[in-house]
Amino acid sequence: MQANPPPITRLLVRPGQGGSRLDLFLPEASGLSRRRSRALISEGAVWRNGQALRVQSRLLDEGDVIDILASDLNLDTPPWRPEDLNLVFEDRWLAVANKKAGVLTQPSENSRSEELALDQHLLLWMAYRDGQRPFLRTVHRLDRLTSGLVVFAHNPQALPALDRSWRSGKVDRFYLVLVEGCPEEDSGVIDAPIGRDRRHAWRFEVDQRGKAARTHFQVLHREDRWSAVLCRLETGRTHQVRVHLAYLGHPVLGDHLYGSSTRDVPRPLLHAWALAFPHPGDNSPLRLTAPIPSVIAARLGKHLPPDPWSLQ
Repeated sequence: MQANPPPITRLLVRPGQGGSRLDLFLPEASGLSRRRSRALISEGAVWRNGQALRVQSRLLDEGDVIDILASDLNLDTPPWRPEDLNLVFEDRWLAVANKKAGVLTQPSENSRSEELALDQHLLLWMAYRDGQRPFLRTVHRLDRLTSGLVVFAHNPQALPALDRSWRSGKVDRFYLVLVEGCPEEDSGVIDAPIGRDRRHAWRFEVDQRGKAARTHFQVLHREDRWSAVLCRLETGRTHQVRVHLAYLGHPVLGDHLYGSSTRDVPRPLLHAWALAFPHPGDNSPLRLTAPIPSVIAARLGKHLPPDPWSLQ
């Protein structure tokens, strides 16, 4: 009769731990003694990304999955694991996540060491789920304070097609925005180049010497002091929606960097709501939407639009 396989204790190489030696990472991540860790490695009871690894000094990469196959570990505390993520879409070609406001798409120089950017969180979550380090590349980014859809390539073959789609304008990007005041026009196009504001390190502005930028807008609902607007981007400049709406005279509600005077909202009410682009595998049309955050949905109430496609 075949014996039951030993239980698996799963560890992840987290940000800041990449480049560690296996025999040093193991006691740090598990709480085991260095002697016990080295013995487990020698016995072939330590696996990396689904394969046994007996080299004590092997250097590890961020996102590597380290499995310990032993029944007598008796760890004092459970090993760290990432919080679950609910993806909007995933197949072998790409993954699409709904980023929360306040989360970086990718780490920055000013990131706190304990703060996981979305790409790091997704990498670790997939690694923990699948038992091996996945291929993952960020296709585009959102501002920290903007919520909504972010696309990641899930294998190297997807990258060229996704890159072509973004560069050639084959991607429709829709933002749901609450703005201050009420635009006079029901719809229109803001065609104004955007460049860096030389008076402010983190701000951009309409500048004739900047890069071409076009934003289509459609007013969905008006209140006394604010309006709901659907924006579709032809280009993807940094802060494009925020800059263009401020240029129109209606800054994003809560966007103090670009002139909003509203103080009773927790962040700029800007949501990357929907994307439409050719699937990188077979070029078929792909339409994706992200759930509208409660801070925006609460203000819209019964005027909450069902999806951007019904508004075209």
